[in-house]
Amino acid sequence: MPRSDTEALVADVETGEDSAPRILDASASSGASSEQVDPSPVPPPHDYSSYRWFILEPAVFLIFFARYLIGAVYQNQILYQTCITIEKFNATQCEPLLGIDRGSDADKEVEVIVQTYSANIMMTTSLLESIIPAFASLFLGPWSDKFGRRPILLTTFTGYLTAALILIVITYITRSTNISPWWFLLSSVPSVLSGGTCALITGIYCYISDVAKERKKALRMVLNEASLCAGMMVGNVASGYIYAATNALVLFSIAGSLMMLALMYVFLFVPESLSPGDIHTGSRVREFFRFDLVKDLIRTCFKRRPNFDRAIIWLTMIALTIAIFDMEGESTVNYMFMQDQFNWTIKDFSLFNASRIVIQIVGSIVGMVVLRRVLKMSIVTMAMLSLACCVLESTVRATAVYWQELYLGMTLGMMRGVMGPMCRAILSHVAPATEVGKIFALTTSMEAVSPLGAAPLYTTVYKATLEYYPGAFNFISAVLYFVCYILIAVIFGIQKSMGSSSVYQAIGS
Repeated sequence: MPRSDTEALVADVETGEDSAPRILDASASSGASSEQVDPSPVPPPHDYSSYRWFILEPAVFLIFFARYLIGAVYQNQILYQTCITIEKFNATQCEPLLGIDRGSDADKEVEVIVQTYSANIMMTTSLLESIIPAFASLFLGPWSDKFGRRPILLTTFTGYLTAALILIVITYITRSTNISPWWFLLSSVPSVLSGGTCALITGIYCYISDVAKERKKALRMVLNEASLCAGMMVGNVASGYIYAATNALVLFSIAGSLMMLALMYVFLFVPESLSPGDIHTGSRVREFFRFDLVKDLIRTCFKRRPNFDRAIIWLTMIALTIAIFDMEGESTVNYMFMQDQFNWTIKDFSLFNASRIVIQIVGSIVGMVVLRRVLKMSIVTMAMLSLACCVLESTVRATAVYWQELYLGMTLGMMRGVMGPMCRAILSHVAPATEVGKIFALTTSMEAVSPLGAAPLYTTVYKATLEYYPGAFNFISAVLYFVCYILIAVIFGIQKSMGSSSVYQAIGS
């Protein structure tokens, strides 16, 4: 049933000072008490006295379900078209690259040749999906602080849906004639122009910061991460089975339908998180391209702050960026690595990714319930533990000889899922409420730029080591995750030395 914008967003039965709505504008705080006793029968536009747990999470689940349903199959289509049209092998030789059946030892030589060229297409896709969204993100944070979070979410979901429709058309064409694999890049254009993952993550975390109470921020961010991971898991599991039972066209059509459902959900059930009084009027398009908003964003992130607040903000932002650098780099070559090293099909790859995500969800739940609530570990400590798990997992994968070792590494890395939410919780506690959107926007922009270096680096290393050590790129990840661990450890030291500050107590409790 559709809900009104006045309906509560997150369930909470606590009372007292902590149950008060979050004030987004400092100028509004002086009138808060008078509004609470206003006898007027007209209800306020937003009632933040109680919240529902799930608002944005179902849409996040659906969109990531659809995207990861496409993932590996999209790469297989590029591999096959490269084999046929670029390398000029015959259909029989190229058939194993579709990922339905295991290739023989005789197919390995063809696979190496095709992957060497296809890696360039994957790298180009990664770069295309990073440059424009990273630039747009600099405008998104300040713009959303003025005009709301909902327009960003609607635009991003529409972009993903349009991209899926283009991919369906291209795949339909390949059923009757082979085409250059470079045509598949067209499917990235709509999502790129609408902001892509960069805009999506910015909108999501700004929305959470708007509706979540101070003590619930970390938990709400973990819940969002869990819905994201659940979508990835279901998409990865379903991908191999749907692809084996049908074909790429049917699978992409299902993904497009899921994206349509996600867009409809946001349109019908997700209200604007900013109150109408905080939303500016005027041309939204013209205001989006104002460079003084970017100057204000940069000035906000670099300005001097009390104690070590600025240092904590930048250490956290850099750690998040390096972590995304690792993940983006790995995603560029992971499927090709596992296909070459362990002769995996799409189903094998999908099951592995799904298992990995399940372990991460379990790790996140264990982390929040047992370690944080029962053992009272701090937000900073949780982030450090998560990064230590990332180092262990990457090291095991780098040295893996048998496929079972990948599952061992996955188990050791079970806490990696809480790293992002904990780091963003640190930012939301240290930054004032009126500046969170700007800081999240710059953070997301830095994260989006990371594939500009990650994709070429990982692709180059993978191509250089493909014939004798295809898993060498995992050592890069292990080293960089350890650098992230050191950065968060510095924050831990600052928090311990400045524990009397209320902000530092928040991230250290």
